[in-house]
Amino acid sequence: MGLTLIDLLVIILYLLLCVVIGIKAGGRPTDSTSYFKTDGKVPWWAVSLSVVATETSMLTVISIPAVAYLGSFVFLQIVFGYILGRIVVAWLILPSYFKGEQKTAYTFFKERFGPGFQRLISIVFLVTRLLADGVRLFAAAIPIKVITGLDYPVSISIIAALTLAYTYYGGLKSVIWIDVLQLAVYTFGGAFVIWFAGTHIVDPLIPMLADADKLSVIVWPESLSFVFTEPYNIIGAVLGGMFLSMASHGVDHLMVQRLLACGELRKARMAIVTSGFLVLVQFVLFLFVGMAIYGYYNGLSIAELNLTQADEVLLKFINEEIPVGIAGLLIAGLFAAAMSTLSSSLSALSSSTLFDVFPKLSELPNSMNISRGFTLMWTAIFILFAISFTSTENPVIELGLAIAGFTYGGLLGAFFTGRYTNISRTSATIALLVCVFSMTAIIFLGNIAYPWYTLIGVSIFFTTAAISHTISSILQKVRR
Repeated sequence: MGLTLIDLLVIILYLLLCVVIGIKAGGRPTDSTSYFKTDGKVPWWAVSLSVVATETSMLTVISIPAVAYLGSFVFLQIVFGYILGRIVVAWLILPSYFKGEQKTAYTFFKERFGPGFQRLISIVFLVTRLLADGVRLFAAAIPIKVITGLDYPVSISIIAALTLAYTYYGGLKSVIWIDVLQLAVYTFGGAFVIWFAGTHIVDPLIPMLADADKLSVIVWPESLSFVFTEPYNIIGAVLGGMFLSMASHGVDHLMVQRLLACGELRKARMAIVTSGFLVLVQFVLFLFVGMAIYGYYNGLSIAELNLTQADEVLLKFINEEIPVGIAGLLIAGLFAAAMSTLSSSLSALSSSTLFDVFPKLSELPNSMNISRGFTLMWTAIFILFAISFTSTENPVIELGLAIAGFTYGGLLGAFFTGRYTNISRTSATIALLVCVFSMTAIIFLGNIAYPWYTLIGVSIFFTTAAISHTISSILQKVRR
């Protein structure tokens, strides 16, 4: 069928509506603190929905149905770990962020290890987010290129400019409320695909899925090597998912910034724990999208559908099967997921740059303009980084999607070391650097499944910090 002029108009109107609503919802922030923290005036449930929308990129919306089309429901095992990780964050990590005036996730490190370590840890965060979300921005431009024929630089610039429009004027408050809208749109899209495909399936879906062995949720490990090399087994997925969630929602400023916007520890806890169960519902929804499309196509293989990869199956279904107008809204939902991730990154990167890397600038009378200047700067950097890719076959895409594994263990290890031990700044700095370099070697040279990356990184950090601290203590005693 293909997208029609009506579909394109729906997409354009939706994107413009996002800009208008975002600017309106942001109000008029008066200083850098209200611009990046909202003064704690955002309802906790809106923050919770924003957390879910932020961690849901266009790649998630496209790839999870593909995972289901090719496999089963075993991905849910890692989501169970996500829920456990957020509970740990709520009671062991969040209290540290609500003591005194915490402007970013890394203000804690300034108080514990000094401004030098705070700056180092924030730079690690900035690089992580640029690599991960810069790649996602490139991926978000792929449907625009396919639909309109525009080249990648133009497509990337369109998404970035629209996202910048409301992020620049309204700050974090705009981002959060637009996240709520984006979540509603792509959730509706997923539900509609399930309904539409379900009404056109000839044979009963559940028996078809059962015959194809696609209803499995739990995978029990076959051997010790299986635990560490296969990503979706009950031990590796739950334990790895728990530590991954502890890092992503406990020490990554992308998420912590939203939780600080709650203003109170109690509300932040409600937001983070609730988001875990909402993510479970969301993944169930998108896995069922893949299953419904599988039933619609009667289990045809990706090759038989004339596709080169499974990630294309949802776009093919929307482009060829969904009625006029609704198809445009569903494509708009994909853009919604992309804009949500990008706007969140712009706000988090800009605030960390201001408060962590150049804190003196936040004390100037024109800090509001400086804040917006950093937002403009990071938008330009994202655009330049995203257009550096020349094709979807570029192996750096896989690096960008897995980049959290390089640094999350170090970030989480640094927090727990600072919070629960007396290890010195020097030992923590050495441990952070050793952790990042070690994880780089492990990821590139090893065969470890990605859910284990964060836990391994934490272990390396603690081991290195403990050894360094012990050696330092011994040397101090010798000098005495």
